[in-house]
Amino acid sequence: MALRARRPYHRAMETQAEIRDRWRYLRELLLTQLERFESGDMQMHSGDENVSPGAIVMLKRHIKEFDELIARSEKRDA
Repeated sequence: MALRARRPYHRAMETQAEIRDRWRYLRELLLTQLERFESGDMQMHSGDENVSPGAIVMLKRHIKEFDELIARSEKRDA
């Protein structure tokens, strides 16, 4: 049986609205999971180590910074 040749995955360029919608979905998913980690409903491990509360705080800070970056971009493009 012959193997199928691998073709590079090409995707059409996303519009600003599509990028924004995808970010909002991923943002909500991540924030929901981070809240579950903080409440103890879910545990996150990296190797054999628990992920520190500081790592969760850092992730939330990066999310906020990215939100601000998007807002500035939208304001500039308006």
